[in-house]
Amino acid sequence: MATEATLAERDARYERIRAAMAERELDALVIGGKGHWWTGRGYVRYLSDFHLWAHDALIVFPAQGEPAIALTSYAIARLVADRGWITDAGGDVFLLPRTLDSLAARGLERGRIGTVGTPWIMSADLHRGLVEGLPHAELVPADDLVDGVRMAKSPLEIEQNREVWALAKASMERFAEVARPGATQLELSAEACRVALAGGARDLLVLISERSDRMAPPEADPVRCDDVLRYHMEISGPSGHWCELTITLAYRDPTDEEARLMATELEAHDRVLAAARPGVRVSELAGIFHTAIADGGWTLGPPSQHFDFHGQGQDVIELPWYAEEQPWGSAGDAPLPAGGIVSYHPSRRVEPSVGWAPGVSDNLLVSESGGEWLSGAWSHEWRRV
Repeated sequence: MATEATLAERDARYERIRAAMAERELDALVIGGKGHWWTGRGYVRYLSDFHLWAHDALIVFPAQGEPAIALTSYAIARLVADRGWITDAGGDVFLLPRTLDSLAARGLERGRIGTVGTPWIMSADLHRGLVEGLPHAELVPADDLVDGVRMAKSPLEIEQNREVWALAKASMERFAEVARPGATQLELSAEACRVALAGGARDLLVLISERSDRMAPPEADPVRCDDVLRYHMEISGPSGHWCELTITLAYRDPTDEEARLMATELEAHDRVLAAARPGVRVSELAGIFHTAIADGGWTLGPPSQHFDFHGQGQDVIELPWYAEEQPWGSAGDAPLPAGGIVSYHPSRRVEPSVGWAPGVSDNLLVSESGGEWLSGAWSHEWRRV
């Protein structure tokens, strides 16, 4: 059974956020929410334990007293209230009037209010409406406040992450069991997805390929199973936490260069684990990966916007994150706290190029005692068939 968040977990989350608010002398937060896979849904799940599969939201989170939430759906508002973490929940096509009313009811019209979610989650129009509707309040950005709190996963959240990893590995094993020539990509993917959904997965992103230069959603094309068959899943488990995992079924031995690159990447994987500790920055971990690649005799291609590492939790992408392209790539760089979890899938454009890259995806948990790969005993090497 999946580990469910408790009211004690809710209270601990609220306490951590309010402690951070007190340091910045904030009277309230207004937090954007969006039923979006990649980012925005996590704020709502973190504060209400409700999985917002669609629609937009604004949460009023006061320094004292009960929070409130406005959603662009009356039906979903009722479901959020039934969940019980935020019972002051109301639906309205226009989020702003109810949000302003919630602030007024709490005496916050003249308060110092942090906004969370601009510009990617809370629209510019909504933010402008808050400014205009609160002429006597002081509005300040506070994205990093909530993101910083969420970076440190609680013991309960860590257990939930372990569970979604177990689900991902079981789904991959099913894919390996049913892979056979002539079956379509859709049929094979459906078998793996069935395991994930039966285990309570809320969302799935799947990619499949028999070509080294293209990974794409499954289609009705029969698989050949005569070279390499790669399958990638990103799973949001019952708790809303995400993980990413890849399996590579090889119907031939790797070439010498493919095997050499795989050995280099597995060495990089080990070095990153050895460096994981509270306080390490994701840019440092990326540097360790790049050094390992160079030590293996490879040259990395031009810098890209691909995330070498990024935080992962109830959003696919959370703080911190790092990409090689600068200065943008360091905008989300931050030291990892104990309890930090980052998705590991560094960019692998190397020279000279090889046919198939190793395809390593993992999640790194940082604790006071060091690092841990949440994939456990899973082997990232190609599975010879």
